Amino acid sequence: MSLGPILPGRIPSSLVTRRLVSNLQVSQRLLGHLQDQASTGQRFFTLSEDPGSAIRTVVLQKTIELKEQMKTNVNTDQSFLSATESALASVTDTLITARSFTIAGAGQTASPSEKVAMANETQSLTQNLINTGNSKFRDRYLFGGSESDSLPFENAGSGFVKYNGDRHQIESFLDFNLLSQNNEDGVTAFNPLTTPISSDVNSTVTLDTKLANLNDGLGVLLNSIIVTVNNGGAVTQTVDLTNAETVRDVKTRIENAFAPGAITVDIVPAPNSSGIRITPAAGTVAVAEVSGSNTARDLGILSSAVASISGQDVDPKLTLLTPLSAFNNGTGATTANGLTITNGAQSKTVDISAATNVEELFNILEAQNLNLDLRINDAGDGLAITSRLSGANLSIGENGGADAASLGIRTFTGKTLLGDLNYGMGVPVKNLDVNGNLLPAVIEIDRRDGTTLSTVDLKGLNTVQDVLDAITAVDANLTATLSATGNGISIVDLSGTNPLTVRSGQVADALGIAGTDTGAVNTVPVIGSDVNLQRSEGMTSLLLQLETALRNGDDNALAKLDDQIDLEIERVNLVRGEIGSRLQLFDRVENSLLDENIVLQQSLSKEFDADLTEVVAQIAAVSSTLQSSLQIASSTSQLTLLNFL
Repeated sequence: MSLGPILPGRIPSSLVTRRLVSNLQVSQRLLGHLQDQASTGQRFFTLSEDPGSAIRTVVLQKTIELKEQMKTNVNTDQSFLSATESALASVTDTLITARSFTIAGAGQTASPSEKVAMANETQSLTQNLINTGNSKFRDRYLFGGSESDSLPFENAGSGFVKYNGDRHQIESFLDFNLLSQNNEDGVTAFNPLTTPISSDVNSTVTLDTKLANLNDGLGVLLNSIIVTVNNGGAVTQTVDLTNAETVRDVKTRIENAFAPGAITVDIVPAPNSSGIRITPAAGTVAVAEVSGSNTARDLGILSSAVASISGQDVDPKLTLLTPLSAFNNGTGATTANGLTITNGAQSKTVDISAATNVEELFNILEAQNLNLDLRINDAGDGLAITSRLSGANLSIGENGGADAASLGIRTFTGKTLLGDLNYGMGVPVKNLDVNGNLLPAVIEIDRRDGTTLSTVDLKGLNTVQDVLDAITAVDANLTATLSATGNGISIVDLSGTNPLTVRSGQVADALGIAGTDTGAVNTVPVIGSDVNLQRSEGMTSLLLQLETALRNGDDNALAKLDDQIDLEIERVNLVRGEIGSRLQLFDRVENSLLDENIVLQQSLSKEFDADLTEVVAQIAAVSSTLQSSLQIASSTSQLTLLNFL
């Protein structure tokens, strides 16, 4: 730095001293700053020194910190998924061993004692499978879904295994806007639940239905609509529906756009209450779009001039708050009689009369502790009920009414396919002869009149309703319906008062209707058994079935299990493949983060790091200047009166 000149002449010593001190202080501060730069490597220490670089430095530092956390996430996720893949590899080995037993245990190849030994080993395989399902890594259960702190699988007694987890995943950020799951839930990995009992309940729209739930959950892109009421003179209003949340909001805004009572908005009445209705007090009403909008179409009310607009079906998505009265196109679900539910060793008649919406129904069922998993199905149009027990049978039937059917959760209905009965073994109604023709599939009924033997050929039929219709068609006195209590087929014969018998045979046995009512009251039916029991087809259930089949020497069951276990091995391998794909993604993201870190560090260095070569040179220059100033100060302080004369 340069020093101001000390002018010759008569200058007060105080001024000279102040200037020398000031120059020394500036040099010392600059030297201290340069020494700080040299020792820390930083170019500046406060934002005011270089505001632009400081802002860029803060952004870069924050980005680097976030990227470091994401790198930690990737490494953690890799460890969890690697542990998961390792566990599933042992599952595959277990299933391969189990499949070998289905072959070795069939027929006369193995002795009874050898089959028992294989059954005992299968029991050990089942326990090993449970232990694998309860694998824990880094103090977290791998297969519990989001319930990672609780034991996922447990022996529930009576030879059943219960799944306690859920079907959710744990996710973490691998990079900005890149979320990925780092676990595999037990449902995906082990398939422990039964196939969901579910059907479309045809829920109708209500005034409280959220617009976001219309059109199968796609919602409505809200804009304005143009409503015209013509009662001798056309009155047109542009109705702003932006920010409307429910159908009630649509009703309020349309009605408020006109004179009180001039127009009414409500719901199309049952049994077709699937849309919004707009009715003028007199004359006609029309609804049109504003330019570039589809709001009226999405609401199902786009229409030319008519006396009343009965809106199209807007397919509301089912939610926990959907009232049961909205089921079945607005006719509602019945709840007065209750449900008969059997799951494993438990069987209960459940009173659901207090339920008014889906959530309340679920709460009532959950309180029964029947080990059920309750949710809305993936399509959003019905309930979905599954059993959490592997190796157990699940049945949901009636209790003298039609509650289960109206809720879409009865396990045995007229729509049930005959091929699905008896755990998929079906009913022999489509067997072919050597020429490819259908063989007779006959059931024989000894009628109550004591003399008639009715023969019903069911060949080629597809559903339970087809069977009911075929039996009922024999004559007016014979009626086949679904059982009013529980599940199964009920047959009534009014032709007399003798016993009513459905003879045992392949078809009758498969339908569960072989039996006799010996009473003289002809309104008492022969009630068939439930042949559509639901059970899990996951690996745990299959091993439990394999153990039973080996102990019983059931070759038919072993043959079916061979195919099922093979499919389960294929399914598990697909899950492992998906995990492998995610691990590859993690590797790519990790490499990308490492590359990005280098670039970010370079950018940060340019903005924030001091140039040590330049700093050292500046320190030398400032030190020289400081030394010169000190020398001048020393010389100046020694001046006498003679210097001023």
